[in-house]
Amino acid sequence: MLDPDIDVPLERIYVPPSIKELKRGQDDRQGGSKTDKTSTMKSNVNSYKELLHRDGNPFNTIYIQGNPGCGKTTFATKLVLDWCKAHSENGASTKKIGTVTSRGKASNQTGFSDLDTLRDYTFLFFVSLRDYSGSMCNVSQMVEDAIKSNRLPWDDSVWEHKCIVLTDAADEWCHPEIPFPPPCDSACKCRKDRGMPLYLKRRNITNIITARPWKLANLSMSDTLTRMFEISGVTNYKTLAKNVIKVLTEKDGISKNDQQCKCIDFLKKIKAKGLHNLITIPAVCVQLVHQFYVGRLMEGSLCAIYINMLDMHIAKGLQKLQIKEFDTEATCFEKITQTFGTETTEYLRGNWSLVCSASVLAFKTLTDSNKESSLVFSENTITNHMTKTKLDYLLQTGIITKKKALALSSRKNVPYMFVHKTIQEFLASLYIAMNQTDIADILNVIQSVYCDADSILDIGQLFIFTCGMCAPAAERMSQHIMDVITCDFESKLHCMFEQATYIYATVSVAQGIVLDGFIERVANEQPCLQLTLSHVSLGNFKNEKINENDALKTLIDMNISNIISLYARLYDSAQEESYRVQEIISQSRETLSYLCLRGEFPFDLQGLKLKYLSCWQTDISNLDCTYMHACEIWANTLLSEERILQSMSVTGKNIRLLKLGYIAVPIDLLCSTLPNLTTLHTLILDETNISDKQLYYLPESIRKVVYQYVEVSAQHVKSMVEWSKSRDACVSCELCPSYLYNEGWTDICRWLQQQDSIDISRCELKKNYTIYISWSTIISK
Repeated sequence: MLDPDIDVPLERIYVPPSIKELKRGQDDRQGGSKTDKTSTMKSNVNSYKELLHRDGNPFNTIYIQGNPGCGKTTFATKLVLDWCKAHSENGASTKKIGTVTSRGKASNQTGFSDLDTLRDYTFLFFVSLRDYSGSMCNVSQMVEDAIKSNRLPWDDSVWEHKCIVLTDAADEWCHPEIPFPPPCDSACKCRKDRGMPLYLKRRNITNIITARPWKLANLSMSDTLTRMFEISGVTNYKTLAKNVIKVLTEKDGISKNDQQCKCIDFLKKIKAKGLHNLITIPAVCVQLVHQFYVGRLMEGSLCAIYINMLDMHIAKGLQKLQIKEFDTEATCFEKITQTFGTETTEYLRGNWSLVCSASVLAFKTLTDSNKESSLVFSENTITNHMTKTKLDYLLQTGIITKKKALALSSRKNVPYMFVHKTIQEFLASLYIAMNQTDIADILNVIQSVYCDADSILDIGQLFIFTCGMCAPAAERMSQHIMDVITCDFESKLHCMFEQATYIYATVSVAQGIVLDGFIERVANEQPCLQLTLSHVSLGNFKNEKINENDALKTLIDMNISNIISLYARLYDSAQEESYRVQEIISQSRETLSYLCLRGEFPFDLQGLKLKYLSCWQTDISNLDCTYMHACEIWANTLLSEERILQSMSVTGKNIRLLKLGYIAVPIDLLCSTLPNLTTLHTLILDETNISDKQLYYLPESIRKVVYQYVEVSAQHVKSMVEWSKSRDACVSCELCPSYLYNEGWTDICRWLQQQDSIDISRCELKKNYTIYISWSTIISK
């Protein structure tokens, strides 16, 4: 989004990104692991070796998530260029110049300079997933199709070599509309979960996937060959600003001394205007520098920056064509002046109908129910909303562009897109602000298209811009976001008995969106917003944005009697935060249905009607389980565990899932509690001492028993099998994983195979006597 006339190598402006690895969550041992974004992330990754390897072993799947404009695509592009450089004739080895230390970290200031790491990969394929949205779901077929469409030879033996398959913008891809199961002649091999394209899984292939955080919020990482990283901008935004100023000044022949002065002046102005929260976003930083350089730096809101950006795009187009205005169509600019003012929108005022046409196109494409043409669209789609002349004008301004990407692509029928997705989202929000008389119809369209947990968070940036321009629409959008997440909670609650489900996966992402929207409202000086925040995530950690903590406090105060779910992670003497959590619990007694507590603080749950409770190392009292469907208890105090089980004995008849981890209560207390859980479907014991006799206290409703990270003997396994066969209903049992503490594996495996009335789905022994055994009983007809 810089001056389109400036065409310089990426290296002239590029600054290494700030990339950190997200830790795997500790809450999910049911078939996978989630990333826990509330926990401390690891140190910065500074080299390709750190990104691609651990202890010399390559990873098969690497996810890189980041918010809009943070540098995901730029980093992907730089990786491609560096791979090309590593394989070029002039690609000098970096081993001799000390680019990487013995630990594998970059020892110079540039970072990601270890070309030798990339030289180990014979092939690299870069796929822009937006180009295949709605048309193709198999990444290897995308690669093959693109190669052939460029009239290059293709041989499947390519996949026998060491490869990187780099797929950018997974959040801009959706699966083709193919029924499940697919027809026999269909190329689609995807299963029911079609949220991500199908990747080739081989040890010699490393798949790197970039996406916005919402796309990966529900992702389960089921093996140790998968990693998740977060990119949060550049390592040094001052260097990025300096590089951009240098490119701009060199174009105008300005001296090095004046370049330095301009850089100092820019950083002073950023400090004076309080724009530090925006300058850390690379795409916005570049635009701020450009606006400063041409003397048009406005106040510190995203909306102000983007309206100025549009004005500059239009000015550039007029300059190219050497005309005064694009059209003379009469439009009412005044309806938007209350939001942005008129000082720096000279070119918008004279060409407002062109902007209106672009905003209609932006909104209609973003809310396209087909999703296939929401980001990349055909000329026919454009001319449904504007004349061919206006399209030509928008191409001249650079607001709309013909598709030009480094990635291989074959889709010639969809060559147009907005210059950046955030521009499209801003224009769509502008459309909402300009059509407030039709706000009900507009919001109905948004709600019908973004109606489930897989799509709702994709309206995050649209919502943030709307907060800065149209309070009534923003308030209803926040309510819709929270309503969809509530429905998602209900859905997950009712399926978690059968499969692993992390119920809080989307909460922190959704909360961040609402916070950013509230901050944008303040920055753009809009009227007070009554935003809905009914799902809250709290922790004793400092938010990176200076004003985010205050915004969260204000939003909780607005909604404190209507909180539906609360996740609280409180460690390291977070006494003040624990008071806040208790306040929310006390004031949301009528609505709070989902509660997750982490930390060594006492909480009184008097009056709560919880459907779901998860607590770890927490002392809770006055628990009523009458409405509870699922409960997960981990390493609590002995007194708290006794209270919980006693409460379950009296009021827990509706509990369908019970998960116990590191439990220290006497086995007799557990055995006396189990018969009272008359609708219990699933029992999971994690790192908890077990006894054969507790199985025989389980109610008739039980259908699934899982032992995880538990020491068992051959006799334990035999007892479980005999117990399961004694039931009158089909029961499944899993030891995944557990530990066999004697050497009877061969005997127990043979014994299992000799048993009738059971169906064995898994029977494996791994290192250190770690066993994976799963079976279900067969009920004779």
